Amino acid sequence: SGVVISTICRSIANTYLTHQHPRNSNSHVVRQGVEWLYAFDIHCNAFFPFFVLIYCAQFFLLPIVLQRGLVSLIVSNTLYALAFGWYFYITHLGYRALPFLSGTEVFLFPVAGVAAIYVLNFIGFPFGLGFNASRLVAHLYFD
Repeated sequence: SGVVISTICRSIANTYLTHQHPRNSNSHVVRQGVEWLYAFDIHCNAFFPFFVLIYCAQFFLLPIVLQRGLVSLIVSNTLYALAFGWYFYITHLGYRALPFLSGTEVFLFPVAGVAAIYVLNFIGFPFGLGFNASRLVAHLYFD
């Protein structure tokens, strides 16, 4: 999945975020673009904190996060929201470091979706609509 994510992010950066120079100008400008290995490096750098939170920290919190109840929902969904938010933020920082890209805030837009799902889970919990991310992933992995 990292290969796919890197390819998509590279395509977005090269297609929409690079500075466009007029073709008929007298300036001698070399068109710059994001290399695929750089995009994959950004993904790997962003995935490491995600891995630490979701696979390492969650392992020690399994007795808490796999229960049914509000406390387990809060701990589990906070862990996942932090992991995904951190992933998107580090991805944004990786592309922001390139001087020929503009508008790299695009890579922060998914954080709004993560925050919306996080809040909707708490609003929906009293009505039976909230879901525990750890229980959902454990069900997908082991059932």
